[in-house]
Amino acid sequence: MAEVSAATTTALLGRWVSPPARKAGTLAGTVAWIYGRAQSSTSSAMVVRAHMYVTVGDTDTVRGVLLNNYTGATVFPTVATGGGTSGVALTGSVALQTGDRIVCEFGYQAQNTSAAAETGTLHYGGTGTTDLASGSTTVAAAPGWVEFSGADGLFSTPTSEIVDRFTTGIGSRFVYYGGTFWNAGWKRVAVPATSSYPALMATDVGYEITGSTYYGEIVKMPTGGTNTTFSAMLLGPLDNGTYMSTRYTVATGLLSFINAVGYSDATPTTLAYSPVAHRWVRFREAAGTFYWETSPDAVTWTVRRSVPAPQWIRFGTLRTSFQGYADAGNTATVAEIDNVNSTPATVVKVWNGTAWAPKPLKVWNGSTWVTRPVKSWSETAWF
Repeated sequence: MAEVSAATTTALLGRWVSPPARKAGTLAGTVAWIYGRAQSSTSSAMVVRAHMYVTVGDTDTVRGVLLNNYTGATVFPTVATGGGTSGVALTGSVALQTGDRIVCEFGYQAQNTSAAAETGTLHYGGTGTTDLASGSTTVAAAPGWVEFSGADGLFSTPTSEIVDRFTTGIGSRFVYYGGTFWNAGWKRVAVPATSSYPALMATDVGYEITGSTYYGEIVKMPTGGTNTTFSAMLLGPLDNGTYMSTRYTVATGLLSFINAVGYSDATPTTLAYSPVAHRWVRFREAAGTFYWETSPDAVTWTVRRSVPAPQWIRFGTLRTSFQGYADAGNTATVAEIDNVNSTPATVVKVWNGTAWAPKPLKVWNGSTWVTRPVKSWSETAWF
């Protein structure tokens, strides 16, 4: 957009609107952003101008202002380059209600004194898997971003809220395809390994794992098939080849902890799978670090791998799934999944001298102590 005034001029280049808030809460703290920007010449003297606010639902009514006409100090480059802030304190806090939206407006303030036409440009729409960084010129591919420090859990649901014990079927939190089914006798979900990539998926892509967890009990891994056969738990955005995964490969017997970009990870962490030690698998994010963990009982967890949390982890657009795969013509038994984000019935609490602590319940099977489920009566049946 061009301006031709010798006076200081402000121009709006773009407006972005968030998805609706999923729950009520107060939005406060800081906001950071990076996007591609450029000016037509060094004499343009353009700096960023930003205004952010919350609307009442889908209306034009302003609930409250978050950032009031912020004016930057860094002049745009003449070559399109990523730039922004590492964090600006919000002008005020806003008490959001469910359904409210954040509106972010970006433009420029031209501080030149020339009447010649000067142009400011904002780049957006990149679809690459790596977010745009400050100083980067990959503005056509790498997407720009805006991040509020206090928005976690307000515009997306924490992955820890995806809970299902599968006692009476597959609940509303999940959808399945490609042959996944619930077994009434087992009271858990079976995920086969076939060429159609069957999976049990969370029904929504509006989840986030920042400061949260996601775990499940893998009662049984599949058997049979060739070296292509696997069973995995995944966390990622829409299907673009970027995801975190804990994968069991049938032929090798290895459990791999994968940070995939472009559908692959050249250096995954691997170990020999144990159906006892690795009965439970978990994803967790805390203080900017992403963790892969395993546990024999959902009480004591062991970190198997950790990496600095990538930018996409902090987006509230994640999907979780349990997935299987095998080449056409191969056969494999199913993986059996249970107790997603749920404390198992095999855990009880005992007094340790100072507090009640969760411990796995074990029974003697004639030769060793093994973990066994506890059943309770629910009016008409044992569960």
